[in-house]
Amino acid sequence: MAAWLIVGWRPLFYIAPAPAEASWLQIGWVRYLLWTLLALFVAGGLLPIVIAAWKKLMGRPRKYASAEALKSMAWFLPATWVERRWFGYVCVTAGICEETLFRGFLLHYLHAFPWSLNLTLALLVSAIIFGLQHLYQGVAEAIQSGVIGLLMGVLFLLTGNLLTPMIVHAALDLRMLVILRPPTE
Repeated sequence: MAAWLIVGWRPLFYIAPAPAEASWLQIGWVRYLLWTLLALFVAGGLLPIVIAAWKKLMGRPRKYASAEALKSMAWFLPATWVERRWFGYVCVTAGICEETLFRGFLLHYLHAFPWSLNLTLALLVSAIIFGLQHLYQGVAEAIQSGVIGLLMGVLFLLTGNLLTPMIVHAALDLRMLVILRPPTE
């Protein structure tokens, strides 16, 4: 609500960079490369959902090998059905709120007022701040989150609206419910 009051509705959810603001986005092969990179990133991120659905369809048992690799974060992950439901709500609201804050508000704030950074630098700074916000998960996860923040920012610039990054962000967070072994209770 505060972000909306500060920058307004339209700058928060829509962006139309002028050619001079992000000239690298105007180069044809760069746009194709970025779209390909984003498509591979989203496909790779959502691959666990496809694998789980395929195994269920084929009647094959799941091994949950990825869940075993996440044991160090067990304190943070849902363990019961109630926690899984709440985790789902958190994933959706994180996709909406973090994209609104970091791509919608912060990108505009750094680019337009009061900092007036060029759009590329504003995108990089917002991605770094997004990564730092995830330091509680460890340094490697913070770096990974920063890269994801950069990709979400590029997606915002390419599509011109915040809805696509919100959906992708929520879907990537929700995949944890597929990766994790469901409770036996």
